[in-house]
Amino acid sequence: MSIGLTTSLPPSAARASNARPVIMKGYLPFYIFAVSLASLLTVTGILWDISWHRSIGRDKFLSPPHILIYLGAIFAGLFSGIQVIWNSIRPTETVKASTVRVWGIFYSSLGALFCIWGAIAMLTSAPFDDWWHSAYGLDVTILSPPHVLLGLGMLFLQFGACVGVSKYLNTGDTGREGMLRILFIVSAASLLTMIYTLGTEFLHTRGMRGGQFYVVAATTTLLFLPVFGRALRMKWGMTAVALSYFFIIALSNWILQLFPAEPKLGPILTHTTHFQPANFPMLVFIPAMLMDWISRSWKGNEWVKALLLSVCFVLGMLIIEYPLSGWLIESPYARNWFFGADSWYFGDPPDWPYRYKIHPFLISPPGVLAVNILIAIVIGTLTARLSLRWGQWIQMVKR
Repeated sequence: MSIGLTTSLPPSAARASNARPVIMKGYLPFYIFAVSLASLLTVTGILWDISWHRSIGRDKFLSPPHILIYLGAIFAGLFSGIQVIWNSIRPTETVKASTVRVWGIFYSSLGALFCIWGAIAMLTSAPFDDWWHSAYGLDVTILSPPHVLLGLGMLFLQFGACVGVSKYLNTGDTGREGMLRILFIVSAASLLTMIYTLGTEFLHTRGMRGGQFYVVAATTTLLFLPVFGRALRMKWGMTAVALSYFFIIALSNWILQLFPAEPKLGPILTHTTHFQPANFPMLVFIPAMLMDWISRSWKGNEWVKALLLSVCFVLGMLIIEYPLSGWLIESPYARNWFFGADSWYFGDPPDWPYRYKIHPFLISPPGVLAVNILIAIVIGTLTARLSLRWGQWIQMVKR
């Protein structure tokens, strides 16, 4: 069901225009709002859950972060499913022209399909994760099989929200353009945050002086940011998404530290009294500003644009994050509520020699770093070109 109706050209006119759907301007289905909110809820729940593991340990299956994650999945799946069922019960010409047909029975928007499959994967991962912990104990890595299934489900859900909003952005409805852009930014920033969270083992503060960090950062970021920029059709689209990612992480860190939490699972080597925040977010919005400027200014070959985007991102991250990582870890001025550099897992000893220093093993020699930067630029160029092409596709989504 929706807070509005859609319409299409009359049958004769639709046939004359290859049945391209035209959506009535000024009306948005409620599920668009639901899946955008669900995207934010699920990634917020994941960040809370990671902090919960670092601060308390796994004490029960239905912990508050897990409830928030699965509520997001239920929320997105439920409202997307209602939309599909409603369209399928009364498949008018309008519905047929603005949706895709599934199994010859159901009529759904493309975005709703992604959201439904994502929600199913997320909910399936819940009992799988509970069994995994019962059988093997604590996770030794973020990417355990149940977490991979959960992460893929979240990515599908959040990508579905982006596609669902794009369907209405592509109508050129200036009356709702502002709201649609906000919804897209929320969904896209949640997706980008989830991508970075899944890559935490490579994209962490202590790894910013190693070449691998820049290869992974370029691969993941440049695969998505140019898509978001093209889908938004706004002057600072990539910057808006990157800045929103920053605030999702930062606000989660700042708020969590305000609440008490004590370890409940041994061994407890460091006694903590409050939730421990994640790493300070990467300053992706700074190179994103340069990327937005290039996207507006360059009107030539798309491969050259991809190269320029990659160079700006990789070198921008190197110039910003390389010195910042040392300051965040070593400076006493970073050990506060704002930067959260004194965050520590209760299972690690408090007197570890490299708690406030970067381990030499994590620092790439200049030659190795230079090679990795070149590799990052090359891979970034390929992913940015794919992303630009992908962006052209998402600009054409009408169903």
